[in-house]
Parts: sequence; structure tokens; C-alpha cells
Amino acid sequence: MANPLVLMVDDELDNRVMMRYFLESWGYDVDLADNGAEAVDKALAMQPALVLLDLEMPVMDGFEACRRIKEHPTTQHIPVVLFTGLEGTAYKVKGIRKGADDYIVKTVDPEEIQARIEMILRRSERYPVAPTDASGTEDAVLSGSLEEKSFPEAFQLAMAYGQSGTLSLTDGERHGHVYLVDGNAVHADLDPFTGEAAFYKFCTWDKGHFTYQIGETSTERSIDARGQSLLLEATRRMDEWERLSAQIPSLDNVPFRETGQREDPVTLTGDEWTFLQQVDGRKTLREIGACMGIDDTDIERTALELLAGSVLTFDPQTTTRNPIFDAVPELRAELDGAEPFEFTVAQWRLLIHIDGVRDVGTLIPLFGLSPQRAAEALKELADSGFIRIGASEPSQPSLREVSDNVESFPSNRRAVGLD
Repeated sequence: MANPLVLMVDDELDNRVMMRYFLESWGYDVDLADNGAEAVDKALAMQPALVLLDLEMPVMDGFEACRRIKEHPTTQHIPVVLFTGLEGTAYKVKGIRKGADDYIVKTVDPEEIQARIEMILRRSERYPVAPTDASGTEDAVLSGSLEEKSFPEAFQLAMAYGQSGTLSLTDGERHGHVYLVDGNAVHADLDPFTGEAAFYKFCTWDKGHFTYQIGETSTERSIDARGQSLLLEATRRMDEWERLSAQIPSLDNVPFRETGQREDPVTLTGDEWTFLQQVDGRKTLREIGACMGIDDTDIERTALELLAGSVLTFDPQTTTRNPIFDAVPELRAELDGAEPFEFTVAQWRLLIHIDGVRDVGTLIPLFGLSPQRAAEALKELADSGFIRIGASEPSQPSLREVSDNVESFPSNRRAVGLD
């Protein structure tokens, strides 16, 4: 195979000669140009693997040459490294905004220059982008396995085309899409999620298949963030996902409430409290996440917090059903005593939600009361004959057991998000 071709652009002859020597000693073929206009023409004609571009040059400076190379459909995929004596941050920012892939100051050690060029070329090989014709109408298609390329890599490939199209992802019965307009994501869907919630869901897929088809896209707009911001956050989430997955290998695990003996109090966040309402010994972590409308990373993070706090377990053999959460209150059909009846605000909040089907653990978030106050109000209503609990099934706890064991509820109102 031919050596990669590097186009070295500098108006100073000594600089061109010196860099040609280094580049050839590193195994690259080299061509030279002495101004930005010539660099643009040679990039179009020769399609080099990389352009090493000075900034201060006659005819056309490096900033303008970089912009033209990066905006032309047939050269936009070529990495451009600005190689200059200008060290100010403002120059670096301007270069990056013109599309440069890296910025190297000429005073750095040659070994660093070599390492950074190698890194950029490896990255361009990892994310290959096919050039399009000048009309930008090539119907390019990407496809691959998510086991070989992660979702962020697939998305970056799609973005690199700079055109509108649809990135489709499939894993068994799961199907989703990311829609792009001019290389930027504008909408994503993965039932029941849309927008960024759907986009970040794909980060947890470690198998499946993806394709990208240029052309038809979605008219919906649910994503405002730019592509690079999405990629950075997606990469962060993937790193966190790998860390979490090492501790919880599968979202198909079924969690159980841990009700063993403990002496320390339980403090829960609002999300953790909502999570616990979904834990019934049947739903998997994935199903709980769908019910809550949160992504897989948030589900694993919440589950780990509860595991660490000895509130959750994945071993049903060490778990007993919590009678406090599972008690089902019912309205009594017949009442004793004379009318009219007077209810406190707390009692009325309870009555309007009691349906004889939902258990106490499910109802408490709806009451708008602290767990302790809810249990007290339940007992008051039962003592007054308005509700009953445990009558339909002998195995269910009595309301007095609920009241007597009210300390089993989280005690910090603020921590569970209840007033």
C-alpha cells in the first residue's frame, strides 16, 4: 500500500524543506505548496490524507484556505492541521471555527508533531467519510454492527456527511431512528422516547445494526443541541454506562425491596422513591425505566444507590414482602354513626385516591403527604369506619400494623420529595 500523502503548506522555504524531511522519515509521502490558494487547488486535485497548513501566507492565508477545504464537498473529509508560529488562544479558536482538526505551534518537539499527526490519521481511518460530488446529491449509505462501532461512532459517521438523512438502529425487536438535517440531529425516536431521551438511550446498545441513508428525514424537531455537544454527552454516558454495567450486568434483572433488619434511617431522593413504587418483584429494571420515562443509565444509577443503601436487592431468597407498602386500603360501603361527617384535609386527600386496588406504597406519592402523616390519617379513617384494610385477604396486614410500623417509611419528607 502507498504511504499516506501529506500536503505541507508554508510560504517559508526552510520550513517546507525541514518538515518534508521529518514527514518522509516518519513514512509519509509529501507534496508542497507555498500559499493557501495553491493548497486548496492541490487538496482538490490530489486528495491528500492530511493537510499541514501554515497561517501567515501571501495570496490566501491559512484560515481562509482551511475554510475552503472544509466547506468543499470533495475535500471536507480531509483532516487539516494548522501548523503555525502564532501561539495566542484567539488564533486557535479562530482556526477551530474555520474547521481545523488540530492546532500545532511550530516550536513544539518533532516527536509531538509526529504523535499528533498519527492520532489524527488513526481517527480519520476510524471514522471514514466518503467524499461527495460538488452537487452534494450522492445517495450515500452507511451500515455496520453496533458490536464493532458504538452508537456515538455511528452517529459521527452520519454527521460527517453533512447532509440530511436518517440513521436507523435495530436490535431484535427494538427499532429507533436519529434524523439529521445538514449533518445535525434534529429528532430521534425510540418508542416510547423521543428527542434527546431517545438519542441517549442508543448509547446503551452494545449490539444491533445501524444504517444511514441520505435523503428523506423527519419534519419533527425535538433536539436543539448541536452534534458535537450530543457526542460529548453521549461519550460521557457511555463511560458511565460501562462503569455501572460492571456492577449491574443486565437491565433484565428483577429488583426486590430489601426489608431486612436495620438500625440506621433510610433517606431517599424523589427519583428513588418513585423507583421503589415500581418495584413489585415482577418488573425488570428495563421495564421500570420505561414506566418512569428515564434512560437506562439513570435506571442503573438509581438502582446502585438503592443497593448501596441496602434498600434494594436482586436476590428474592433474601427478601420478604414489605407489608407496609403492600397493604391495600378499601372504602367501606356502610358507615356507622350520624351524619354529617367532617374530614381533615389530609383525610380527604387519602379518600379521593383510595380505590381498593392500589397498595399503600403506590398511593403515598399521590397523597401529597409525608409517609408518617399518611399512615396516621389512614388509621384515623379506619378508626372512624370509613376505610378498611386487610379484610379481603387474611395475609394482608391490618391498618394497626401499618400505623405501628410507620417508622418503616422514609422519615425525611424533603428527601422523598413529599410535603
